[in-house]
Amino acid sequence: MRIIYFVFLLIPLLAACNKPDPNPELKDPVYSDLIALQGATNQALDAEIKKLEGFKQELKDVVPQSGQIKFAQKRVYESQQKITKLEQEKVYYELKIKERLTQARKSYAKAFEKKEAWPDPKEWEEYLTAKKLRNAKREWDVKQRLSEAGIGSDGAATAPAGGEHGAAPPKSGH
Repeated sequence: MRIIYFVFLLIPLLAACNKPDPNPELKDPVYSDLIALQGATNQALDAEIKKLEGFKQELKDVVPQSGQIKFAQKRVYESQQKITKLEQEKVYYELKIKERLTQARKSYAKAFEKKEAWPDPKEWEEYLTAKKLRNAKREWDVKQRLSEAGIGSDGAATAPAGGEHGAAPPKSGH
């Protein structure tokens, strides 16, 4: 009798193991990161819209011919430009999330058929590298580059602290 109960309990467990996940994108770190970025963009957009309302009120309250009107107009203009950029980012993330959703489901289905691990950690590393490069500073800073290379401000290489490299230079015997 116990064997029959054991068999009835074992069959559903074995059958349940072979079903594909209906929402594999929830396990995808790239998808999760895109959702988080979209949320951050939405928050920044809401905050900037509130700032713009304040700037518009300041523009109305500016005393004429005091010189403050140009600064108030500049703040309104810059805020409007930032809102435009954030709205574009919002649309970008919406499209990127939809694309990633379909791509994740397709790649999960292929991995499930081949009985491979999913999501691929290499893909996540590539995504992080691409994200790092997208967010990297796009300006050339000479001082930073020199310090990274270990070159002092006078153009001579600086010796690392803690000792000398190699032997002393040869003496010239003229």
